[in-house]
Amino acid sequence: MVVRVATYNAALNRPYAGALKQVLTCFDKLNPHTWDKQAMAVALVIRHVRPDILLLNEFDYDESGESLAAFCEHYLENPNLPQAKLAPPIYYPERFSAPVNTGLPSGRDFDKDGVASDKGADALGFGAFPGQYGMLVLSQYPVLKASFRSFQHFLWTQMPNAKLPQKSEKQGGGSWFDQEDLAKLPLSSKSHWDLPVQLDEGVLHLLCSHPTPPVFDGDEKRNACRNHDEIRFWRDYVQGEHYMIDDKGVIGGLTQGDEFLVLGDLNASLKEGDAMTQSLQQLLDTLAIKQTQLPISEGAVEHSPNLPWAKWHTASWRLNADYVLYPRTLDRKYFVQKQGVFWPEASSPMARSVKLASDHRLVFVDLKSK
Repeated sequence: MVVRVATYNAALNRPYAGALKQVLTCFDKLNPHTWDKQAMAVALVIRHVRPDILLLNEFDYDESGESLAAFCEHYLENPNLPQAKLAPPIYYPERFSAPVNTGLPSGRDFDKDGVASDKGADALGFGAFPGQYGMLVLSQYPVLKASFRSFQHFLWTQMPNAKLPQKSEKQGGGSWFDQEDLAKLPLSSKSHWDLPVQLDEGVLHLLCSHPTPPVFDGDEKRNACRNHDEIRFWRDYVQGEHYMIDDKGVIGGLTQGDEFLVLGDLNASLKEGDAMTQSLQQLLDTLAIKQTQLPISEGAVEHSPNLPWAKWHTASWRLNADYVLYPRTLDRKYFVQKQGVFWPEASSPMARSVKLASDHRLVFVDLKSK
């Protein structure tokens, strides 16, 4: 058995609450003018690559589930989309989504501009409204929802030796956040999920997140610090640390022998970008993964032919940001048959859809059972 697991920042976010649902649900199968071009492009990428399990980042959360249902019915399953021969319809019987911290009011002035606006940088996670930049999982395999763990509300200060931002000398020194800020501020800018999926060989834990970009801050580097610790959380979690408390009050990380993958747009790279040097390295070291073991693409090289790290890029803005990471111990049950970044060269018939869909590229790993 081969299982393809993928992550994709689909950029299906909109500037105000309900906008994505409006776009996706107004679909009229007899009127192609109602078909959203970006949603079509995202769907065609998914349909072409055909992952069995998929984490989608940046899909605005909708508590009713109507946005996700409409995307599946009108775009993923629609046989009448253009290029359907290249990308046949695909059906996911298992669909999972949950709330995230983006756009949730905090009542605090996190960015210290003198105004507690309850949105943008003052929200619990950067966002214009609750649920913006959400995430979801689609699966061909049973999702064990009763065993799902969320760490949405885990406070940053609950992490031992957290890298909390400090004001620079120019900013006056001392802690950037006061105690009232820290009593409200979660570690997760979106959420951290441990979502178990039942495969034929046993349970596979999907460790899903979307850490904040390590930019849009000042000398205190508050976003870079948060990005570092959001990634560090998974390093500690897979090592079985006991400090983390999930949203149901259950303490601790994975137990020895648990099979897992770490998925998502981590907004960090080993060699480029604004993330702290150790942000990604700390996790890769724990998983025993080297830069040369990460997937590459010809399309990325074509996009940036003069950059030494181009072949590993997963975003059009020239960075390796998106990952499906597997531990060395995964070889007890599986071996990695193939991995890749779906970034076709410009001559490919799928190139236009890839470019229109998102500024990120889909990343996948094929696991073959032993």
